[in-house]
Amino acid sequence: MGRPERPLDGSTGPIAAFAHDLRVLRNRAGNPSYRELARTALFAPSVLSSAASGHRLPTLAVTLAFVSACGGDRAVWERRWRSVAGQPGTGAETREDRAADTPPDGAHATASGVIRLARPAQLPMASRTFVGRERDLADAAEMIGASGPVKVPLLVSGPIGVGKTAFALRLAEEVAADFPDGQLYADLGDSGSGGRSANGIVRGFLRALGVPAHLVPDDPMQRIGLYRSLLAERRLFVLLTGVRDEGQVRPLLGQAPHSQVVVTSRARLLGLEDTNRIELDTFSRKESLALIGRIAGPGRVRAEHDATDTIAELCGDLPLAVNIVGRKIAARPEWAIAYTAGQLADRERLMDSLCVGDVNVRDRFSAAYEHLSPTEREAVQHFGQSGAGWTTSIAVAAAMGIMIETADELLESVVDAGLIQRANVAGRYAVSRLVSAFAAERQREPSPFAAAVPMAGRRTRKNAFESLRHEAVRTLPGGSSEG
Repeated sequence: MGRPERPLDGSTGPIAAFAHDLRVLRNRAGNPSYRELARTALFAPSVLSSAASGHRLPTLAVTLAFVSACGGDRAVWERRWRSVAGQPGTGAETREDRAADTPPDGAHATASGVIRLARPAQLPMASRTFVGRERDLADAAEMIGASGPVKVPLLVSGPIGVGKTAFALRLAEEVAADFPDGQLYADLGDSGSGGRSANGIVRGFLRALGVPAHLVPDDPMQRIGLYRSLLAERRLFVLLTGVRDEGQVRPLLGQAPHSQVVVTSRARLLGLEDTNRIELDTFSRKESLALIGRIAGPGRVRAEHDATDTIAELCGDLPLAVNIVGRKIAARPEWAIAYTAGQLADRERLMDSLCVGDVNVRDRFSAAYEHLSPTEREAVQHFGQSGAGWTTSIAVAAAMGIMIETADELLESVVDAGLIQRANVAGRYAVSRLVSAFAAERQREPSPFAAAVPMAGRRTRKNAFESLRHEAVRTLPGGSSEG
């Protein structure tokens, strides 16, 4: 309960009397707090408090929302409001005032006149073959359940195909009881190179929360402010997937004491402060075998355990790739698993093999690759030249004839694109077999960067860096000169 309201003398004028009777109506409804009223009135607590302050006459829309939330008679109060405002009849009504008579979309009025909002359930269908991630799920649930004045946003990051959205959906199922007011969902990466705008997403969220179109503010900042107010007043689970950068998602975050926002991104979004983080890695071998068994049948996995293990290794234990191969095995029960393993062993056909229906690994890699700069693409192409499974900024600098610092920045950008990961050894970046095979395909493309650097100067710089590369790599733990 908030602090007591300033005493109000209803005899000092019609506006004071109007506000006094609003307070009486609220008291008869059980004296709910203005925060509680805001959950059904769809106006901020401060707006509702101001309506009963007596300083000025509230708008008709605010008055009717206040009355409805307290179970009052809307028609009686509308007549009284018009009398005080000096607007008898209906001719002077504005469009906004008339709209206030209409319950929000997705809502209904009870016998008492209180509006009850629909509960949004926007999350897509979760995977029924989800396996593993027990430790990560437990950590994420603990972060969400931690006490504090606000719910801290949770960022789930990791490379392409690691299962970030599947993880977030499973997490939503496990914590659903804590967010009874519903779930909101938006994929910020599904609309071309620019992604979806925050304002467009907020407009959709407001509609899903029951705000009628004519009450959604035209001003973008007011629209975002209304969304944040509703987020603060309810217990919602909000999932935002495919986020490319901090600017895309920052407007969708707010001070929410009861609602949880979960963000998935290939990038680490280091610019976001006060954010809990879960970084997903590829599967353990046990998890890969369990997923194939769940899709294709545990009996087939037991019968050809070694071949299945080989498939997991050839897929780099990447959940997306393992899932695709599992579905292909399930679709052809007459084929031996060893036959599929033989197909995957052909590096030049690997990308073609990792495709089922409209889902394939090459498209995921290509989407990230196309967003890279020309020099970043050239760095990726070098991954196809070595089967070492890792690279360093020194090796990339030597191969491209650029400064080591520049190469390090390039590799960090490729990490945030979801194509490579930092390795366990300092200074190294892990390059999966799948990314290496994809990079080999891209090597046939012309390099704009190479054309911009005179060959003689490029060769001189490359020779200088080659000597530096051998010396620096030699000093890395477990180092060798392979790049």
